[in-house]
Amino acid sequence: MERQIYTAVDANINRTLEGLRVCEDIMRFCLHRTDLSVRFKEARHRVAEAARVFPQQRILHGRDVEADEQKFIDMEGELTRNSLAGMFSSNLHRATEAVRSLEEFGKLAGAGGNAFQEIRFDLYALERECLSALLRRNAAVRMQGALYALLDSAYVPAGGFAGAAANMIRGGASVIQLRMKASHTKEILKVAREIAELCRQEHVLFIIAGHVDIAILAGADGVHLEMNDICVRDARALVPPDLLVGQTIYSPDEITRAEEDGADYVAVGPVYGTVWHTEAGSMELRGSGVSIVARARGMTSLPVVATGGIVPENAAAVMAAGAAAVMAGSFLFRDGSVEENCRALAAAIKSASRHEQP
Repeated sequence: MERQIYTAVDANINRTLEGLRVCEDIMRFCLHRTDLSVRFKEARHRVAEAARVFPQQRILHGRDVEADEQKFIDMEGELTRNSLAGMFSSNLHRATEAVRSLEEFGKLAGAGGNAFQEIRFDLYALERECLSALLRRNAAVRMQGALYALLDSAYVPAGGFAGAAANMIRGGASVIQLRMKASHTKEILKVAREIAELCRQEHVLFIIAGHVDIAILAGADGVHLEMNDICVRDARALVPPDLLVGQTIYSPDEITRAEEDGADYVAVGPVYGTVWHTEAGSMELRGSGVSIVARARGMTSLPVVATGGIVPENAAAVMAAGAAAVMAGSFLFRDGSVEENCRALAAAIKSASRHEQP
């Protein structure tokens, strides 16, 4: 009986280490999340250390690869991987199941299982954080080469939000942000639910400006935070794991902090001089040039959304500087031609993105 126990122990040690290594590589090479990949590396070392309670000679004596008739038997779902998140889940579940087995066989072998139990529960907690990052990554990837359209109450009359959003979508907007800074929350929620449904039907990302609670209640894809909104870390603690959190950056120091706090993208600008219109009045903003985009791109692996005075004629320069997407507001409403203006800017962004590809 003893040899068979150690055969199972050996198999599950290997399953655990293999599964954790795949998860570590996904975090390290695919998400560039060093903080998470390091935690998987630490977990691997903890498993190896905990496995020392089993005599190494007995483990090797119990290894019988040739006699394991199930080693090449895979269920149908194990033969393919449909997504990075799916691959991650499969390998992490394999690892946690193997750790549970090590707990039980450890008891039978008289080695105890507390160390493996602690590792297992730590992996459960780590799963939520990593899957959250993977699911949000899929949404953030959709921003690449996107027209990020501002559906701003400074330009849209009451009752005109759904029509304006439909025009933006027909014109090629891939992301729509609802910005109603001076409106009551009840009114914002009503509009948000209507636009959220439209965006879901058209497979367009829908972002709420500032209001975390409304983003959650309306079923939006994300929330965008500015200077006077709550911080990214606090927003991340409130929102569902798959909800995007973006932030407008006002200084280079904020980029690293935003990334560490869990932001999924950052917006920088104004790139070119523009006039910022609000219900309270207008303010002229001086542009910083495309260098602000290049600096941001060099400081973070997050998608950088450029904003401020961007029109079809200068979109190529912005994209060449490293922007993932272009955020636009006032230009889109010029001359009341929302759909046409969106189409012109979206085409310029798409052309520039194609040109930038190797």
